Amino acid sequence: MEKVWYIEDVGRELPGMLPRITEGPTGVFAVVDANVAERFAPQLEESGVVWMPFEAREERKSLETVARIVEWLLEHEADRGALLLGIGGGVTTDITAFAASVYKRGIRYALVPTTLLSQVDAAVGGKTGVNFHGYKNVVGTFGIPEAVLVAPSVLETLPAREWRSGMAEVLKTLIIGDGEMYGKAVEWYAGWIACGQCVKENEAVSRTGMRVAPKPDAETEGIIRRCIEIKSTIVEADRRERGERMKLNLGHTLGHAVESVCMACGTSGDAGRSTEGRGGMEALSHGEAVAAGIIAAAEISVRKGVLAEDTAAAIVRDFKSLGYKDIAEIVTAHAGLDGKAVAAKLSDFVLNDKKRKEDFINFVLIRGLGSVETAALSVNELQEIIYDMY
Repeated sequence: MEKVWYIEDVGRELPGMLPRITEGPTGVFAVVDANVAERFAPQLEESGVVWMPFEAREERKSLETVARIVEWLLEHEADRGALLLGIGGGVTTDITAFAASVYKRGIRYALVPTTLLSQVDAAVGGKTGVNFHGYKNVVGTFGIPEAVLVAPSVLETLPAREWRSGMAEVLKTLIIGDGEMYGKAVEWYAGWIACGQCVKENEAVSRTGMRVAPKPDAETEGIIRRCIEIKSTIVEADRRERGERMKLNLGHTLGHAVESVCMACGTSGDAGRSTEGRGGMEALSHGEAVAAGIIAAAEISVRKGVLAEDTAAAIVRDFKSLGYKDIAEIVTAHAGLDGKAVAAKLSDFVLNDKKRKEDFINFVLIRGLGSVETAALSVNELQEIIYDMY
């Protein structure tokens, strides 16, 4: 299992951490999310790290971008003893890890996640991947980073939409493994939303510099640590996703389908970026898609008889109260589809879901808060459910 190190200040501590991450690298290179490049560039350059900026957008998570990273490494004569750092959100850590896993048949890499989503999910567990022909993460590998450096303090400058995207993965993980902490996380985030709305609605207060995004505190760090603990325990038992690890895909089967539909329409991308969706709306983030997938999974779990209706209703109510939308709302808004057109598009992408095995898809059902199970649903059954729901 990869080492997860909690640190206070990435910029200040990263140079001193490099010798501890791996012994004797012949060179240290970094792919850095352009959104945080200015923040970390001085420390990287002082430490002799050669770095390249990366525009972290979902459409850039491609084999073409991997080829550019490989070309850049070759230009700088990186050999098999090199260490590659990925500094940024989930798109950055995913593509950096994948590039490291294939460059010269694999070089060492370490990750510095700078968003909530990447800290609790994307950077932990050793999955790497890129999108291909509109399908999410269908080209990828499993690997083990030398280290994952987690600094909750780096989230201080995170845009509000990035918090919303990351909180979807937080809630997903807690539904899987800790029902009590799930309730606390919902309450904590709801409290921040209420405060944030007050700030947004009061221009005078906003001008004083008060925050419109959460300030990381002890409670935030406790939630992050618990999510990493849950995911790490599951991954350690099933690193290559042949059983237990499939539970971490809660909300992702239909969530990825929604993302794929929106990508096809040019309205899917990282939260907090400038990409606009249909009609000038903000592009759909991964976390927002996963939240919609969880809402759908709650209803499907009731249909399959494994989740009580009142618990499903509570989950849906929680997510809606926190500002998340369901699949129909997202696809209608972002792709201009409604009714059976929504079902038809979702069904098309479900057919090529990477969790499909022959005529079955390993679908994660919710049993209760803190408990899920994986069920082999036939593709036909899942498509019938989709058409019935939408």
